[in-house]
Amino acid sequence: MEIKSKLNWFSCNFVDESLELDYKSSEWVRDRKKFVIKLWALFILAILGILLELGLRSNSIKLDIAGVKPYYPIFNIFALWIISAYVIDILLYIWLFFSNDSKRKKFGNNIIAFAISHILLGQNVRGFYSPIEEFQLETMTVYFYPAFPIFLAILILAIIDIDFHYLTVVYLISFIPAILMFIIKGNAPILEALILIIFPAFYLLFNVYQNHIKSRHSFYFENLMGAGLRKYFGDTLTEQLIKDEGQISGKNQWVTLTFTDLAKYSTIIEKMSPEMAVEFLNEYYTAMHQVIKNHNGMILNYIGDCVMVIYGAPHVTNNHEISAVKAAIDMRQKLSELNDKWEESEFSRYWTNLGIKEVTCRTGVHCGNLIVGNIGSEDLLQYSAIGDVVNIASRLESVNKDFGTSIAISEQIYAALTKELVDKSKLVGEIKLKGRSKVTNVYSL
Repeated sequence: MEIKSKLNWFSCNFVDESLELDYKSSEWVRDRKKFVIKLWALFILAILGILLELGLRSNSIKLDIAGVKPYYPIFNIFALWIISAYVIDILLYIWLFFSNDSKRKKFGNNIIAFAISHILLGQNVRGFYSPIEEFQLETMTVYFYPAFPIFLAILILAIIDIDFHYLTVVYLISFIPAILMFIIKGNAPILEALILIIFPAFYLLFNVYQNHIKSRHSFYFENLMGAGLRKYFGDTLTEQLIKDEGQISGKNQWVTLTFTDLAKYSTIIEKMSPEMAVEFLNEYYTAMHQVIKNHNGMILNYIGDCVMVIYGAPHVTNNHEISAVKAAIDMRQKLSELNDKWEESEFSRYWTNLGIKEVTCRTGVHCGNLIVGNIGSEDLLQYSAIGDVVNIASRLESVNKDFGTSIAISEQIYAALTKELVDKSKLVGEIKLKGRSKVTNVYSL
């Protein structure tokens, strides 16, 4: 589905509310400090605004601007309006200062938009009651400067960060009175105002519109890519790939490696259709993956019915030998729960009718120094592990058949176990590894 169908082109928001919430959450994490700076700046400006308005109000009776009829009553009414608005804004800012992060994220930008818009509206409306009937250099106020409407446009677009359709309303409420005041009260030529102020101001608004769209485009494709990477590489490796910009150099690291496969797998799927076999494997792997993830393991590869897992990489973790053994025990327990589910749904008929009572798995666990990282050609890389540990872990998995066990661990793993796990372990035999003169003891749990 194209990105166009994902966006509301009026509000610039994602149609999917959960996706829009994720986008705003990511933007908030990035802009949190900037929001606090804006909040302090507006708080200080509000205090200065009150002091300025109180000064103007106290001196308004003594003023005689350009010899025109006094306008003090209406002027004072607007002064009270603006002072009250500033007070309300200050109270809202104080509330935000003492609010938690979630409330700031939810209400902060909306409060800033409200605070700025009603202050500017009051200032603009008051400008229409100015005693100056037309633009004159000797009696010119800030409202009649050509740059004032553009200044308002830039101020609003720079500070306010809300949904675009709401931003447009705030923008028009503040900008249109300013430009009308400049044209009507300032006696500005309409054509010049159109070319020099109105067109640039709406170009700025259009540019913000494009930025809202582009920002969501980028987020959507980054999110899509991240989700895709996680599907193929898992959370741990994806985070490392993003952190290292895809370059995970190979390094020698002490890790634990496990191989787990299904006993009598060929017989179990022999009478299944390809679609049924894939469904069976996916359900099995989904359950196993959750167990592996719970113990900080990372799946390196699926090899048919065998899953190769590494513990202690790419993130260095303590006691990964223990985590690997506990994961193997929990995987065995999880498979037992799956067997109960398959028996209840009668899916187990595919193997019970062939004389296999239940599905079982075998795991080999070994630890040692391995070269782990991106390995491959310049055109195709794969995060993997190479070294003698891989061969030994694979061999331990296969000797389960000889010893009639389900989890086989090496001496190195046994030496790293806690007393609780040692008490559950037993020596089941020994094996001779290729290239080694001494035999290696094998333990089981």
